[in-house]
Amino acid sequence: MDSEDTPHQVAAGIEGNLIHPIPPPARPDFPTPVLSNPITYDRSITDFQITRHTQSQSRPNFRIVTGDPVKVALSNAAADSMKSIAIGGPRIRVPFICAVSRNGPGSRRHVRPTYEEDFYHRSNLFDTLIQPRLMNALVMPHYPISDTAVIFSDSVAVYYGPREDNYEKLDPTPNLPVVLVSPVLRPHGKRNGSLYLYEEDKFAMEAKIRGALRVCLYHKYDRVVIGDFGLGDGFRNPPRAVAEIWRDLFLFDPDLCGQFKSVDFAFVDPMQSTTQWFQDERRKQNETERARRAAEQGTTSISTRHADSSQLAPTDMAIFESVFDETEIKRVLERAALINRYLLSWETK
Repeated sequence: MDSEDTPHQVAAGIEGNLIHPIPPPARPDFPTPVLSNPITYDRSITDFQITRHTQSQSRPNFRIVTGDPVKVALSNAAADSMKSIAIGGPRIRVPFICAVSRNGPGSRRHVRPTYEEDFYHRSNLFDTLIQPRLMNALVMPHYPISDTAVIFSDSVAVYYGPREDNYEKLDPTPNLPVVLVSPVLRPHGKRNGSLYLYEEDKFAMEAKIRGALRVCLYHKYDRVVIGDFGLGDGFRNPPRAVAEIWRDLFLFDPDLCGQFKSVDFAFVDPMQSTTQWFQDERRKQNETERARRAAEQGTTSISTRHADSSQLAPTDMAIFESVFDETEIKRVLERAALINRYLLSWETK
């Protein structure tokens, strides 16, 4: 690649020439990696028991950051490994919980490319999930992903850095554990997209997240990096509800609380606002309804502009920052303790 190219040209060239369409062809410029054998846990709540590695109830170190989640996971692993090795400890690895489409990467052509697809292009994750080609056909035994399934791949090679680094080729090639889960797809929301309209959607999302975290603990990982799981145009889950599910599981789930040392939520696009999408959809519906009523009454609707002047909705990242704010977490813990004391006093009467 010509060193005189601008960063934009470099990125465009890599996307056009090296980042292959799914499924990717063989890569002659890389040695054949040792592929891990992915494991599908179809009922991750009941497939195995979690043995607590500590009796601590301490909450994790929560961080809300801007950046590529795979890069964050690799950076955290490198930094924590240096500290661990310096005192005679083991190398640290940090898994990435990745939201994926139920039927496989690229299966939803009507939506713009997702982080899942970008990650497949930068790594050998797709190669680990398929069986050898037979008669020019791909066999994908792990797809479609069931509603209760979690796929775990312990060693995924990452060939390229993220877009922000112009897809720089990584040498030596790092690897990381990856947990794949298919979030609830585009559920209905209420209160401007802050809550799920139907409780079953919330419970389903909670089960998926709990399953992913249980798989991490089962494989003895106590640190984790999470992207904008279930958010954005691809999945459109209510961001505040999703943030509170993560928080409450880490704080209160009997198998999970106290077991994780650090949790990073990494947002590639800090300006992404799923709440804004919900509000825009509601405004469109209201305007359509006003126009219909005006047509029935034979009048001209003149009140359709007031909603356009409403303030912009908070970003997904800002919502997570508020939900995981130290003061908010303290409030939630104190409220839970108060409820527990009340219930205990009621039982002893």
